[in-house]
Amino acid sequence: MAVLDRLPTKDRLASWGLNVPTQCVLCLSRAESHNHLFFQCPFSAAIWAKFSGSPIMLAPDSILSLAGLLGHHQIAGDANLRAVLKLLMQVIVYCIWRERNLRIFQQSASSVAGVFSRVDSLVRDRLFAISRRSPPPPPTSLLLLYLSLLPAGL
Repeated sequence: MAVLDRLPTKDRLASWGLNVPTQCVLCLSRAESHNHLFFQCPFSAAIWAKFSGSPIMLAPDSILSLAGLLGHHQIAGDANLRAVLKLLMQVIVYCIWRERNLRIFQQSASSVAGVFSRVDSLVRDRLFAISRRSPPPPPTSLLLLYLSLLPAGL
């Protein structure tokens, strides 16, 4: 839904005639749109930046730049790297959307560090589960590949 720009962001709800405040609940400074919420909002940009320590992974500024990253020649030829990055990107988008909804519907807010921790935990759990299901001999560890992408000190 996020890739197709079909999530009910506040700008879309307003365009449908609903009377909703359009202010972004993550930064409280601009109107919430798909591009703002996931890429331009300082809160979201800070989460992407936490995963941008690798020369391969740069903070995206749009859904098109995410697609471009996955099509990059260094990534397209490495199925394991591509799988890890696709999972990471999906989890980041999911967690940003989840944080937005928690703030709107439950008046509960996490910090950038809290959302980063949730993303990291979800990715690690999923990659660990994949590695446990693999028959011996295990393929290149996707979890180790993910850990190698993280900036030093995280």
